[in-house]
Amino acid sequence: MALSDISLTSGMRSNLLSLQNTSELLDRTQNRLATGKKVNTAIDSPVSFFAAQSLNSRASKIESLKDSMGQAIQTVTAADKGISAITSMIEQAKAVAQQALSADNAAGTDGVSFTVTAASLEATTDTVVIDGVTLTVGEDFEKATAGTADENNAETAESLVAAINASSTLSANGWTASIDENDNNNVVIRKAWTDLATTDVTASANFGAETKVDKETTELTNLQDQYNELRTQITELAEDSGYKGKNLLSEDELAVKFEGNSLMVEGFNASATGLGMTEVAGTAEWRTHGTSAMEDSLDELDDALSTLAMNSSKLSSNLSIITTREDFSTNMVNTLTEGADKLTLADTNEEGANMLMLQTRQSLATTALSLSAQAAQSVLKLF
Repeated sequence: MALSDISLTSGMRSNLLSLQNTSELLDRTQNRLATGKKVNTAIDSPVSFFAAQSLNSRASKIESLKDSMGQAIQTVTAADKGISAITSMIEQAKAVAQQALSADNAAGTDGVSFTVTAASLEATTDTVVIDGVTLTVGEDFEKATAGTADENNAETAESLVAAINASSTLSANGWTASIDENDNNNVVIRKAWTDLATTDVTASANFGAETKVDKETTELTNLQDQYNELRTQITELAEDSGYKGKNLLSEDELAVKFEGNSLMVEGFNASATGLGMTEVAGTAEWRTHGTSAMEDSLDELDDALSTLAMNSSKLSSNLSIITTREDFSTNMVNTLTEGADKLTLADTNEEGANMLMLQTRQSLATTALSLSAQAAQSVLKLF
């Protein structure tokens, strides 16, 4: 129905328009109270709506970057914990190497043995030659002639052992002799830090043939094993220090993105090999190369600690940067969100007061419209 089909008085039309405006304002106020915002769409306020949308978009982008920063912090923290554990193990390895400097290595090398049969030996003829030193029966050691054959063999072997150990030349070069604990007429000869071959000792034909004697487990060989095990554990610790596929102790790199720029965190090789720790074997073996090899190991451990300290400092600096950027990002997100809210959020106290006033105005407008219609109703009284 067209508006022109019904004729309203000027007063009624004025009151109706006022009531319609009040109803529209009431709907708007109710919407603001329901949503908490005074700008819900671009129609409400294009400038405020799009400005707030831009601020919220930036805040959302920074928030997503904050998540990656948090994960980067965990990656660096995992590497730092790995460095702490590796440092502790290197300190243990240093203690082992220090202990090795004073460890007993008397039976720690391969030796040479031969049997002594007293009845077969000839004085001034039969000899034992060790490192250019010749020991002769009847001159440098005595052949036993009394007692049973076993007693004679054992006493002659002990006399030879005493002569070898009494030689200042042989002792100065690390040579020692002992009776085989399993056979008391068997002489065992060793040289400190040196694995001997049967050709290193020459006993004349009336002695038993020279045979090789394997090294025994000693304090030093146990310490070598401990050191090598610590070295293996250091490598495994480095391999276990990763987080979500990134391991800064295995030379991985970690790219951390910030708003507008990024930070590259460089890892390093924290395995025993990467730290320059040589396995105690071959030319580095303590058992056969003596204190110089042990001191080389101690030098390597000191260098490894220096490498760890330097790289730990770098990681700590990077961690500080990432943490600072994360805190800054949190504050920036809050600032941007607060700015967007100032453009769009409604004052609920004000809108509540508006609601009460509009409800009152609506009631008054309804009453006014009713009164303005009374003039037309008075015509009915004429009938």
